[in-house]
Amino acid sequence: MTEETINELTNFFQQFKTGERKQNTQSNLLYDNAVEYFFNNMRERGLAEQTMYFYKKKLQTFRKFLVQIKKVQCLETLTESEIKFYFESKYSKNKVGYYNCHARALRAFFNYLERDGYLIANPAHNIKPKKQRKEKIDYFTIDQIRKLLTSFDLRYKSELRNLLIIIVLLDTGIRNSELVRIKLEDINYQERSIYIYATKTNTFRTVYYSKETERILNVYRREVLKGVEKGPLFIKFHSEFNEPMHGHGINTQMVYRILSQRSKKLFNKEIRMNPHKFRHTFATHFIINGGDPFSLRDLLGHTNIETTKIYVDMSPKDLKTKHVKHSIISNIENNGQSGDEYED
Repeated sequence: MTEETINELTNFFQQFKTGERKQNTQSNLLYDNAVEYFFNNMRERGLAEQTMYFYKKKLQTFRKFLVQIKKVQCLETLTESEIKFYFESKYSKNKVGYYNCHARALRAFFNYLERDGYLIANPAHNIKPKKQRKEKIDYFTIDQIRKLLTSFDLRYKSELRNLLIIIVLLDTGIRNSELVRIKLEDINYQERSIYIYATKTNTFRTVYYSKETERILNVYRREVLKGVEKGPLFIKFHSEFNEPMHGHGINTQMVYRILSQRSKKLFNKEIRMNPHKFRHTFATHFIINGGDPFSLRDLLGHTNIETTKIYVDMSPKDLKTKHVKHSIISNIENNGQSGDEYED
């Protein structure tokens, strides 16, 4: 150990020997170094690049504030009141969700610094996300799905790929980042299942697809992949000749662009279309059709059942349908039981 470390430990144990409560001392903690420690820890934990990008943007914004108040070189002197001022002056007029994203990012950052001993006092300890009113889940209706699925010109091979993209999103509920990473080797054709790597949670799970999706998948393999059995499932197309570029997979931005173009063509600007809306659609209709939230949790790859339960909160029309189907009064004649069975 270095002489500096030995002196630090000696001073630490001296207060127990003398019974004194000395003021904790700590060398200057540079913000940039603290951020580097934080991201190194996330990499060791195997967190997804998208997750780290989320924190990177929030911490970059916070750094500008620290420069203004001259504390980017001495993070340990930052106070709770200064962090509160940062939020109130910069985000108080924004939507609650935007405020909460920044609050969660800073709390996670400072909690890590405290937990790993880089900070003695956590100035973000009392910074909490604001209560947010639950928004209604945006999902496609059956009529909208029908209109969407019958809108493809299948004379073009790229349209067959685009149709399969949408069907897989609807049939499995996977995330956009999971969709573009599907390889042909991940598909079990006998079980009609796909082994998915969840970039968000750094875990693996199995999802399943229907016989209807199987038909489109088989046509796509025959007409587009031409017998290729390895590599990305969804491949790029040559923009001029509309021919597949084997071995070159699509990315998440391409999926957004495909869906955006389809949305403008079918619905103008009236209906929003993005990959996560298909995930909402899968989950909502799964519950509407009688699925249970625990099975849905596993299919979606949620780590917390509370995240899944938002789909149980269906629209009044859906609840009315469920009530008519399952109400004890509506079904009393079908139960075939008399009151005598319950008498003592």
